[in-house]
Amino acid sequence: MKLVKPTKSIDTIISVIDNAKEFVVLVSPYTDLNGWENLKNAINNASQRGIKVLYYVREEEGVPGTEELNVALFEVPNLHSKMFYSESEAVIGSAHLKYNEDINWTYILDKQSEYDDIKNFFESNIKPFAYKSK
Repeated sequence: MKLVKPTKSIDTIISVIDNAKEFVVLVSPYTDLNGWENLKNAINNASQRGIKVLYYVREEEGVPGTEELNVALFEVPNLHSKMFYSESEAVIGSAHLKYNEDINWTYILDKQSEYDDIKNFFESNIKPFAYKSK
């Protein structure tokens, strides 16, 4: 794992989205993208490029802020995980996708075993409990 400077966390997540060739999974329980035009643009641009964009939020609490996104939105009860990955890259951290000045940590997973662990965690602990919101 490689620690990302707090000021570069969002740029790192955007890079995962921009580099995706097939899909991108965004897991952020709470969302408020007001002020993050670059993130909204990256998400919508990926969708326009034909990338399958799957966005997972906390049930009844994470939907606000996703109205302008062209994504498949899923709600998950009790979700608190934050992870962002494509077919080839993964980032985990403490930050929700909320535009604020909180100090958060973000790690790039740079080993295949780490990527596999996160993807398996998602497949076992988040995806089975998700339901489509929009």
